[in-house]
Formats: sequence, structure tokens, C-alpha cells
Amino acid sequence: MDEIEALLPTVFLSHGSPTTPLEDIPARRFWAELGARYRGVKAVLCISAHWETRVPTVGAAVTPGTIHDFYGFPAELYRIRYPAPGAPKLASRVSALLNGAGIPCEADPERGLDHGAWVPLLMMFPKADVPVVQLSIQNHLDPGRHLALGRAIEPLRHEGIMIMGSGGAVHPLGYADWDPYSGKTDRWAMDFDKWLTRTVTSGNNQGLVRYREVAPYPERAHPRPDHYLPLVSAFGAAGPGASGRMIHHSWYMGDLCMAAYEFDGTDENTDKKGVIT
Repeated sequence: MDEIEALLPTVFLSHGSPTTPLEDIPARRFWAELGARYRGVKAVLCISAHWETRVPTVGAAVTPGTIHDFYGFPAELYRIRYPAPGAPKLASRVSALLNGAGIPCEADPERGLDHGAWVPLLMMFPKADVPVVQLSIQNHLDPGRHLALGRAIEPLRHEGIMIMGSGGAVHPLGYADWDPYSGKTDRWAMDFDKWLTRTVTSGNNQGLVRYREVAPYPERAHPRPDHYLPLVSAFGAAGPGASGRMIHHSWYMGDLCMAAYEFDGTDENTDKKGVIT
């Protein structure tokens, strides 16, 4: 493997509503800035909350379609296409890493990009010139196993691949009565958000895994953990000793937190300057 002067951090983004590309909100503007920061990555591996399978499954399409996996939104949204190329070789690499770690992996040669992937990527890489591969979350919804999945794909950040989890830092779908006009954020949502930031920045991986036991109001912040698990996998993919830093924070419709984090870890084959030896 060629030397890489700096290891890529892994990233977690809260992707919010499918309508974000049509709205002038802070998270949308942040994504555009983030894309400039990651200019030059070879490809994006996106772990999206909106693809759930029995075992980890990787999208292996040569030209992934744009999936409009929502209903009742403005017609303009359904006309959006994000024609980024796929990366079948990267899909094979992901599968090999997972299988090598004892985690059975399947491939789907037809899978397109759901809105957990294309909504933020549309802003980050608007030319759609960066290849994108998706990796599913699993319907057992076990945080510990999703941390292990992330650990298995950690070598990719040595290879110019941006590993991106896409979900929601606070995602009370089905619980909160979101009000797009008042913008009032409930105390329980702020409490969970503060806990999450403390846990990420301190590198407390067991806290992340055991969030239902130790976090405040987990049943409100994540009535279902699908939007939380991509964060756990992205954290795991940063490697041993990982910790995070918040790179964006805003609220949307009151209780929907749009926080984003970068994660960095250590590696036994990496010196202090981040050069693979």
C-alpha cells in the first residue's frame, strides 16, 4: 500500500429531512463547506439509517440510482437525481474486510442511494463526481455489533475512503410533535444531545454501546435506534482509542438535532504524524 500522509477521520452527519436540499438552514450550508474539506477523497462509503438488512449488505451497483424513499413531499424533491458513480471494487473490499472479521456480508448489485446518502452528498459533492457505495445497518439493531462492524472496515480510512455514517443525533420520529415554525427545543432533547457530545468527545465507546442504560431520555431521543447506529459504526471505524469532535451543531423543527462529528483513532501501523509505515 502506498503511503498516505494523513489518515482520514470518519464522519457522522445528521441528515435531517429529505427537504433539506430545498431549505436554507445551517446544516445545509455546513455540508457545502464540509465537501470542500474532503476534496480529493477517492470514494465515500456511506452507512445510512435508511437501509436495513438481516446481515451487512454492500451496494455494488456500477451506477446507483437515486432512491426517493419518502412520500408527501414537494414534487420538486422527486425530480432531484444524484448520478454519482458506484465503486464495485470498493464494495468487494468492504465485503472482504467484513468477512475477514467473521461478519458475513452480502452484496446487492442493484441498490441505489437512499436519501440518507444523497441528501448530504448533493451539497458536499454537487458535481456527483465522487464514487459512492452504501453499507446497510442490520435489523438486529445491536449497537455493540454495529461498533464491531465499524472496527472491521477501519483500514479503508488508510486508503483514501471517506467513511460516513448518516443518521440523526437526536431523531425523535414518532415521539416529538415537531413544529417547523416555533423552533422550540425540549429540555429532554438538549439533555440527550449534551450527553452524546460528552460521550463522543471522551472516547467512551461503551457508553455509546450502552446508551439505553446510561443516556438521559434515550427512548425519546431515539424511539427506534436506526438513526443512532450509523454514528456507532462511524465511531468504530475510526479505530482503537477513537474519540470525536463536534464539527457542526444546529436544531431543526425543534427537537431534530443536526449535529455532525469527526472521529479519529490510533493505529499500530501509524506513526504520530499519521503516516502509514
